[in-house]
Amino acid sequence: MRDVAARAGVSFKTVSRVVTGAGGVSVGLTARVEAAVSELGYRPDDRARRLRNTELRTNVIGFVLVDVANPFFSSILRGIEEVARKRDYLVLSGSTDGDPARQAQLVSAFVARRVDGMIVVPSGDDLGPLRHEIDRGTPLVFVDLEPEGVSVDLLRTDHHGGARLATEHLLARGHRDVAYFGSPLDIFSARLRLAGFREAMHKAGLDVLPERVVTGMHSPDDWQTLIMDFLATTPRPTAIFTAQNFITVGAVQALHALGLRDRIAQIGFDDVELGSVVSPGVSVVPQDALELGRRATEMLFDRLEGRSIGPIREILAATVRERGSGEIAPPTR
Repeated sequence: MRDVAARAGVSFKTVSRVVTGAGGVSVGLTARVEAAVSELGYRPDDRARRLRNTELRTNVIGFVLVDVANPFFSSILRGIEEVARKRDYLVLSGSTDGDPARQAQLVSAFVARRVDGMIVVPSGDDLGPLRHEIDRGTPLVFVDLEPEGVSVDLLRTDHHGGARLATEHLLARGHRDVAYFGSPLDIFSARLRLAGFREAMHKAGLDVLPERVVTGMHSPDDWQTLIMDFLATTPRPTAIFTAQNFITVGAVQALHALGLRDRIAQIGFDDVELGSVVSPGVSVVPQDALELGRRATEMLFDRLEGRSIGPIREILAATVRERGSGEIAPPTR
């Protein structure tokens, strides 16, 4: 309606009165508003209008995440709850385990319970009923992943830039043989992180050999076994980039078990619990999951209360947190 008001050269209130049929607007102004509505293809959304009426809100929002057992997602949930609680809102949450069918079930369940809006970490590009909710005007904020072909509020970390920084950090210490361990490439953030790694390596004039890139979806214990087997082969890489928190935990365990913690450099994407306690400390490109949760919720309330115009897209810059493991120099030959 703000776009219509700007096009017609009238106030927001005048547009509101015309499109809701409230009356009290001159024939001339009504014609200008109706012309702007037609030109812009504006279509009033009854659901959005109801949500702006505080008397009809349920004071409940939904959070669709991947895995509440992952500290990254549980910290996002904590940030969401902090902001929601201050506004007397309740948060319903559920894990998809990366399954689009489970995501569809959760979205449908939350809509049936008349949540005022949702914060969603999408499970891949198959959005299912989320596309219908976008078309209906349901207030939504996507976090961490950015599916193609949708116009919705978005908040995420710079996965590509963060991975590039992590790789450049190892290269600056003299490493030329770096192995990459990451999540499956059907995950949006995993594709960007691998692309950032490759970009940094290519910029340094280094080839990325296929055997130096390992991806998959495993538990930390499984990653420990996999990385121990990987490092048992020769020649070993002088450094590793672990591009997800569960992978980083498994790699730390593997390096300690093999007695290589002071000989192979490691840097991870996402912070890990006790990362500053082990020796050496684990260098990471951290995501501030708590702040992601807070900011996503503020964005959702901005949308609920009509303060946002058009889809908002925020990408948070990444930095390197040095703790020791990523600063280990390669062995002299």
